[in-house]
Amino acid sequence: MAPKPGKLERFDPYIPVDPWVNPWEPDGSYRSDLGLLTSLLSVAVGTSQQSGVVAGAADVWAAEELRRAGFHPDEVWPRRTQPRVMPRDLRNFVEDGLTKKLRADVEARFSSSGAKKALPAEAHVMGRAYSKQSDVLIASWPAGIEVLISTKTMLSSYQKNLRNRFEEGYGDAKNLRGRHPLAALGFLFIAGADIPESSLVFAIDMLRKLTTEPDVYECACLLIVDGAQGKVEEDSAAGRGPEDESSGLVVEPRGDSEPEDEESADEDEDEDVSVSQSEGESAVRLLQSKVPADLGPDVFFRTLIGAALERMPVAVYPEVRRRRDSALDQPARHLP
Repeated sequence: MAPKPGKLERFDPYIPVDPWVNPWEPDGSYRSDLGLLTSLLSVAVGTSQQSGVVAGAADVWAAEELRRAGFHPDEVWPRRTQPRVMPRDLRNFVEDGLTKKLRADVEARFSSSGAKKALPAEAHVMGRAYSKQSDVLIASWPAGIEVLISTKTMLSSYQKNLRNRFEEGYGDAKNLRGRHPLAALGFLFIAGADIPESSLVFAIDMLRKLTTEPDVYECACLLIVDGAQGKVEEDSAAGRGPEDESSGLVVEPRGDSEPEDEESADEDEDEDVSVSQSEGESAVRLLQSKVPADLGPDVFFRTLIGAALERMPVAVYPEVRRRRDSALDQPARHLP
């Protein structure tokens, strides 16, 4: 009997055969591929948050961004093919230490049920206090964790669960930093387009707080997705929400705020048309006009990769350094 396909196989048809377009710009900035992200998110249309499809799409996209930046394709987990997790040294042994026939026999066993014990579908890393399942990872036996991206999704029940998501993120960062102080850590958060304004303000504030201490994350990214899953009604009786702080801590602003008129709302919506993807009658869009620039994906990857390069010897990640340096030598381009 053929093994049951893993949860990431559904995204394989959307991955470009040759995705190695240099994302670095002549001014030193990074340009992420939001078109690929919307394509991957189109797979999640109609699914529930519990299915993990939206989170899986984000993981696959983030891994592809690291490959575009120049990290070795097989060293970024999840890998593009089975096994999704394979240590660098083991890969080198299979590719260079075996005859062609023996290598083919070994690779044929990668998808077998017995091989999953040694080559799991998910990577788990040890923190200071507990083991943590990692979403996107670059690691090796000599160096340990080198780059790690933790993804969290919140597509419904904001009043009920938003605070918990950030408590989890904060605890995970402290746990990982306790054992891996030199790792480049990033936090990627996905919210639905129906997130209430007060919850969005809270999320932005918390994402910034997650990057302001030396023992948390290098950077954080906020993605606001419209149309990636079926509608889930908000639980209005969920109790205290993320923005409901003690009255002794909050000073309410004076004066009445004017509601946004329809014309202004339409203008904001137009800013996101360029990163939309239609799938039949369903459309998946990234509403990045609602996201501050410092929490956007371009700043996120530039900061994360920059930290990884700074903390490793110059001989490590030669292709990443070459791509970034070669872009700096080019004249500035007019982007569409």
